[in-house]
Amino acid sequence: MNLAYSQPADPSDIEIQTVMVVEKILRKVRAFTCLVIGNRVEADEIVEDALILYLATDPEPNETDGAYPHLIATVRRLLRTNGARARRGSDLDQALAPLLQLPLETREIAALHLGAGFAVADTARLLEIAPEEALAGLETVRKAIGLETYDKAAPAA
Repeated sequence: MNLAYSQPADPSDIEIQTVMVVEKILRKVRAFTCLVIGNRVEADEIVEDALILYLATDPEPNETDGAYPHLIATVRRLLRTNGARARRGSDLDQALAPLLQLPLETREIAALHLGAGFAVADTARLLEIAPEEALAGLETVRKAIGLETYDKAAPAA
């Protein structure tokens, strides 16, 4: 998913930098969403909806710090509104497929940590949970997918 410029004039350096940062954020948000629901096509649709809602807030072009939390919160709200449990797909890697049997909250923890590469503390902050709860969720994930798969998917420390 790439952002296109809507203005005919040449974009400024700040606009180019902003688009690059937002695209990087969107890749992580897409990874999160895909891992939560297990379907790349539906994940792209949800991320697109979240991006539209984010852009409707009219964010400042050079202030992208709030994009991660806003987009993750929006995706989580959309998943709950649109019934994420019914959206379980089948295009996840076979080794990660057991994640789809876990509760939505646990899948979100796994998706932020394993899919988007966030540290445990950042995962807890984005989900507004205690770090201990994030660690407990990751332990559940580790048991569901196995230690070897977990270690391959986990971000480097």
